[in-house]
Amino acid sequence: MSGVVLAALTAGCTVQGHQSTPVAVEKPVEDTPVTTSASVAPAQLGITVASIVDGRSVMLSDGSKAEVTALAQPGPCWADAAASFAKAMLLNQQVRYDRTTGALSLADGTDYALLALGNGAGRTTGTPTPGQREAEGAAQRVPMGLWGTPCGGKDTTETPTPPPPPPAPAPAPTTTKPTTPPKPKPVFFATCDDARRAGAAPLYWGQPGYRVELDDNRNGIACESRYSTGYR
Repeated sequence: MSGVVLAALTAGCTVQGHQSTPVAVEKPVEDTPVTTSASVAPAQLGITVASIVDGRSVMLSDGSKAEVTALAQPGPCWADAAASFAKAMLLNQQVRYDRTTGALSLADGTDYALLALGNGAGRTTGTPTPGQREAEGAAQRVPMGLWGTPCGGKDTTETPTPPPPPPAPAPAPTTTKPTTPPKPKPVFFATCDDARRAGAAPLYWGQPGYRVELDDNRNGIACESRYSTGYR
């Protein structure tokens, strides 16, 4: 009897044990929610660039402004060139703008910041990524865009300082030529009487009209006083 009862209890425990074990049941496939967070291609967003503000800012077709934070504010020297590049690449094109990161992408997914940096139409700012530094470095090595002439990588062109005017020529020295005494006019007296009548007697050696022939005593004085010895 005891053996039979034990078997019955054992059997009862066994059945009871099977009934208390939970069985996992999978949910039907149709109850599984469908994931809707897949990324949408930029070209399908329907947002286009309506106008260009400057080399890093544009107005979108939804009325909002998109500013590429990876690009520095264009400097006066290269601002026009940067705006022209943005116009050629973005105007009326479909884009995708991430307002959290400030990244602007073209329809094919091209990052506009890298495009502008690689063509010298932009300069990095803040903490650039390795890709942004590489793109900027490539434009610098050419150099092209803002890294070339006339900006040379600077925001403003330096106005060359005009050379100082040449010194005024020194006035020509006024050299006073020595005054040459005019040569005396030749005078000839045939006789001492002629010299006396002209008021020129006596005639000293070197004076106009002096002649040895009128100087009898050869003392250098011709036509001496008539009272002197040997006058003529």
